[in-house]
Amino acid sequence: MNTKNADTRQETAVQATGNADASGIAALMQALADVNRLRILNLLLQEKELCVCDIERVLAVPQTRVSRHLTILRNSGWVAARREGRWMHYRLTDDSPLQRELTHGFRKQWRAVPEFMQDIARLQQPTIVCCDPLSENHP
Repeated sequence: MNTKNADTRQETAVQATGNADASGIAALMQALADVNRLRILNLLLQEKELCVCDIERVLAVPQTRVSRHLTILRNSGWVAARREGRWMHYRLTDDSPLQRELTHGFRKQWRAVPEFMQDIARLQQPTIVCCDPLSENHP
């Protein structure tokens, strides 16, 4: 990856979560230009924090794809991550008034989207997941 491009994306993400200039808004919105990223955002609107394995299970896509989408959302300022052992947990950020306003609107409007409601139902299904302390996969 080109370091200059990575630096530019990082600066744009800072602008997107800080000052609401045109390029910052574009970066914030561009990160949402994928159905799987919208689905991830919808899941994070329901839960304060989710492990990658939870998202992988609900979306039924490979972990590498989930991680790639989460990286895009993280670089744009939509999500923050924390490591617990070998597991990464993600949560929404609300660093800017624009993000808070958008997520408030998403919460209201996305209730009418069948795919999003199906994802929420799958998320709420009881299951043992990889990062569950009671799971045999937990370190």
